[in-house]
Amino acid sequence: MEKLSKENELKQMVDPTIIYITKCLRQIAHELSKHSKYIQENYNITVPQLVCLREIYERGPISLSDLTKSIFLNNSTVTGIVDRLEKQGLVRRTRTSRDRRQIHIEITDAGTTFLGNAPPPIQQNFIDGLNGLNEEEVKTILWAIEKLVDLITTDEAIKTEISRQYPGRED
Repeated sequence: MEKLSKENELKQMVDPTIIYITKCLRQIAHELSKHSKYIQENYNITVPQLVCLREIYERGPISLSDLTKSIFLNNSTVTGIVDRLEKQGLVRRTRTSRDRRQIHIEITDAGTTFLGNAPPPIQQNFIDGLNGLNEEEVKTILWAIEKLVDLITTDEAIKTEISRQYPGRED
C-alpha cells in the first residue's frame, strides 16, 4: 500500500498540467517583478508602497490595521511601508478626535500629486489587454484567478478577508 501512495505522489509531482500551471505562475511572477523593478528605478517607490498609497487615497484616513487587511500584507510590513511613505512626505499619521490612541494614515497633497503622475502597479499592456476583453472573458479570468488564490492560499484569515472585501466572488 505504501508503494502505491509513493507512485501516486510521484505521478502528481510530474503531472504535465501541474508543471504547465507552475511555469505560467512563474512567468506571471517574473513579469510582475520586472515591472516592479522598473517602477522602483524610475519612480523611487515600490509596488507595495504604491498599492498602499492608492489604498490610503481611496479609503483614507485609514487605520493601520484596516490598511493591513485591505492589502493582504502583515502588520510589520505595512508599518515599514507607511514609515517610508511618511518619510517621503506622501502620507501622514493623524490621531482621531474620538480616541486619541487610535492613529490613522492619510494621504498628503504631495501624495495625491505623486499618484496623479504614478504608473499603474501592473503593466499598461495588461490593462489595455484586459480592457479589450468582453465582460464574460473578464469574469472568466477573475474566476480563474480567484480559484488559484483559493487553491494556493493556506491562511484561512486571508481567504476570509478576500471574501469580505469581494462579496460578489463566486466559488
